[in-house]
Amino acid sequence: MNFYKKRREQFSAAMADKGVSSAIFSPSSDFLYLTGSSRPSSQRIAALILSSERAALLIPDFEKGNDSNLDDEIEVIPYSDSDNAIDILSSLLPSKGCVAVGHEMHADILLSLQHRASYLTWCCADTILEPIRRRKDSWEIQLIETAQHMAERALCRLLSEPLIGHTEREIASRLAELRLQEGFDSVGNGIVASGPNTALPHHINSDRPLSKGDILMVDIGGTYRGYRADFTRTFVLGTPPEGFSDIYHIVLSAHMAGKAAAQSGVSAAEVDHAARQIIERAGYGSYFTHRLGHGIGLDVHEPPFITSSNRAPLEIGNVFSCEPGIYLPGRFGVRIEDLLVLEENGARSLNTLSKDLQIIPV
Repeated sequence: MNFYKKRREQFSAAMADKGVSSAIFSPSSDFLYLTGSSRPSSQRIAALILSSERAALLIPDFEKGNDSNLDDEIEVIPYSDSDNAIDILSSLLPSKGCVAVGHEMHADILLSLQHRASYLTWCCADTILEPIRRRKDSWEIQLIETAQHMAERALCRLLSEPLIGHTEREIASRLAELRLQEGFDSVGNGIVASGPNTALPHHINSDRPLSKGDILMVDIGGTYRGYRADFTRTFVLGTPPEGFSDIYHIVLSAHMAGKAAAQSGVSAAEVDHAARQIIERAGYGSYFTHRLGHGIGLDVHEPPFITSSNRAPLEIGNVFSCEPGIYLPGRFGVRIEDLLVLEENGARSLNTLSKDLQIIPV
């Protein structure tokens, strides 16, 4: 059976269980998950309409050739600029019942549809599709793991080059170049923080040049065949500042505690707590200012979110980050992040790069 058709059938069965008649997805990661097409969002309406009877794709007529990889089970319905796309889209919906809508649909499209088809009720498709997407299959896990290793190789190549005197932006640019060389389809800037900037968890890369004795935090990823990489390492350029080694090893202990706590059936909140209590007992709880982690796949941030408020149990096939941190304003910060996949025997790291404290010679 076609890979994406199987996913759509699984989704349709879940829709039926929820009493939902049909679903609409605009170009998004959900769209990609269900069709294999990474169609970008645009001003003109493009929509995937799914029901138990059909799978249809409404697209502008002049874009028909952009989805050549779609399987034959999806009916392509083109429209011209002189057509009313909302009228066509509403005609593809059922005459009664509930329609699930992907969360990335533009508000103007949804509001127009609701006005045009006021006889329907509406719900968010996330409640149906998210539980399916959370459980990664072996193919998805392999792609994420491959992407992680590609990003690690790029970082190792960077660390063999001169760093002192180069700015954060210059290093980020070089890392982007190296990741593309390793085979990523696309990459972002990532986070390259140095010195006191490492105390900002989501630092925006600056023109600060690196100096001897600096802490260097690198948080990078990239997209490979639709799937994402994401990991963080914190290094020292030469002699570390006072107290850094102690902080580093507290964060490392928290990371390992979070990994050990991750088991099938254990809640995300319990995993967050296992790591957070290590930092709290060391007296730095107020300096760990974000959740422990997030799911990853076609989106860099997706369920399950490893946070103190998430009581949902983890499942085999979940892939998520474990990234505790301590951030001391004006001094330095430490974050250590791996991606973990939950298997029958617990969590396995998809990273191979050492998490031991690494001092870069300068």
